Amino acid sequence: MTARSVVTVLFCALVPVSCSPGEDTGDTVEEARLLSRSGNYVQALMLFEEAVAMGDSQPSVLLDYAETAVLAAQSERSTLYRQKARVAVEVLSGRPGDVDPREVGELWRRLAWEMARHADSLQAFQCFERSLEFDLQDIFESEWLLRGTYAGNHLELLAGIPDSLTGTAADSILERAAERFLVELDRIPRARTDLREAILRAKADLLPYTGRREDELAVLTELDRLGGIEPDMRLRRIDLLLEAAGEDLARNMPAMARQKLLEVWDSNLSGERIEAAYMLGLMEEDDGNVEAALMWYRRACSVSPGSSSAAAQQAAARRDSLTYDNPGDGVTLQNVQ
Repeated sequence: MTARSVVTVLFCALVPVSCSPGEDTGDTVEEARLLSRSGNYVQALMLFEEAVAMGDSQPSVLLDYAETAVLAAQSERSTLYRQKARVAVEVLSGRPGDVDPREVGELWRRLAWEMARHADSLQAFQCFERSLEFDLQDIFESEWLLRGTYAGNHLELLAGIPDSLTGTAADSILERAAERFLVELDRIPRARTDLREAILRAKADLLPYTGRREDELAVLTELDRLGGIEPDMRLRRIDLLLEAAGEDLARNMPAMARQKLLEVWDSNLSGERIEAAYMLGLMEEDDGNVEAALMWYRRACSVSPGSSSAAAQQAAARRDSLTYDNPGDGVTLQNVQ
């Protein structure tokens, strides 16, 4: 049974049955409050559930019921009581009356962290989502981070997009969803240096959905400089550097392109190093530096001998052409196409 099914079953169990609306629950509620104050949260919760099932919907009772349920979840640390707590806070959220909305939001927040504590990321995300409805936007920091991190790994689920629709017009929905969580991550103060690497990783997971390549590269570069970059993100960064270098060349900014290509060359990724060396060779040829171009082509060919990549084959062709056309030390651009 899924968590949602458990919540539904428990919620339905609280619907008043066979009890008159005016049935007195005062003694039950008072006993529940005494038990809760003495730390007997499970027994108190049972009595609060009984009172609510009998039709007691006073806001003060629902608040004590929800508070006790969250305390029971925190003390018992079991799935059953976490689901009971979620039901209780849902009941309070539906009929808050004159209860301070921030109190309701704080209960959602506490329950969310309890869910996260037990690796129930989806329910933690959903509880944080509910807490935002009760004026808690100004106190979130770690919560924004948890939401952003979860969204980076499960954006299709949160946006309601089936995997079969990714790569289609539905991607615009993913882009809007990603932008929303990026805005939340940007609200975390830079002073929270303890969260910075985790924030950058969450952004790095979300930015590919937006098409903002420069921002993504900047985030990955900062993460790399902080020493917190993972291998898959390092590969992504190197690929973005190659892409950005090509754009720099198209904009006639060779110095910027060279800087990026040299950084790629200094990496440990063979395929990308070959491509960078080949591009550097082409740049040297364009500048008339045939000796330097030949050096880069040879480097490209020596990175991974026998490589069948397009860049490796093109570098080998340029190397052979320059070597054949300029066998001596006095190399020129004669006959170079």
